[in-house]
Amino acid sequence: MKKLLMAAVLVTLLCTACVTNRARGDAISLLERGKKFVVNEDYDTAIADFTGAIKLDPKFSAAYNERGNTYTYRGDYAKAIKDYTKAIRSDPKSTDAYTNRGNAYFDTHDYNRAIKDYTKVIKLYPNSAAAYYNHDNSAAYYKRGNAYYAKGDYDKAITDYTKVISFSPNYAAAYSRRANAYYAKSDYDKAIADNNQAIRINPGFTAAYNNRGSAYEKKGNYDKAVEDFTMALSIDPDYAMAKWNLDIAVQARGY
Repeated sequence: MKKLLMAAVLVTLLCTACVTNRARGDAISLLERGKKFVVNEDYDTAIADFTGAIKLDPKFSAAYNERGNTYTYRGDYAKAIKDYTKAIRSDPKSTDAYTNRGNAYFDTHDYNRAIKDYTKVIKLYPNSAAAYYNHDNSAAYYKRGNAYYAKGDYDKAITDYTKVISFSPNYAAAYSRRANAYYAKSDYDKAIADNNQAIRINPGFTAAYNNRGSAYEKKGNYDKAVEDFTMALSIDPDYAMAKWNLDIAVQARGY
């Protein structure tokens, strides 16, 4: 009798494991199908699939994260943040979820919370290049730098952009963003130097030409300012800010 009971328990456990594995497999299938609907911008159907995956596996961090992304695409940041938080609870080391929640906080101008999430990513992998998409830790520093910049904390922004450059020396956007922070601090020579680097890496970087022109203008070098604004417009004739800046520089130059 005892042996029969033990056999019955074992069969029950095996059946439960089979059901669990099958549910997990179905959840993964729904997740992958949902991603395809996202690509096609069918967000409602994608959300339905991610929700179905979560029902099958309530601790499926990736499904919460993907549903959060889809809510973000729809501009529903409140729901997105809730899903990213659930993804983090299911997987406390999910750098994707922390980064995505940080992005959602940034987009809603909650820079302090954004900084906190980006910092978490960095703390999870302080000396590793595995903290973000494409195994590039620089992105977490870059995004945190943007948040510091948005707060007006230019020194911390510069520190983070400098860290990005140490990871990725050919990251043109990091030089450009650091140039903006130097410009905000009225350090126009460093702003020009960083925009020089951004343009060297990416000769078609219109914002770098425009921003370097603004720094030259602040230094009273209107010829170079006009040259840079003109170059920006030659690359992008619809660049409204460069048009505005060019008119001002030409007037200031006087000819």
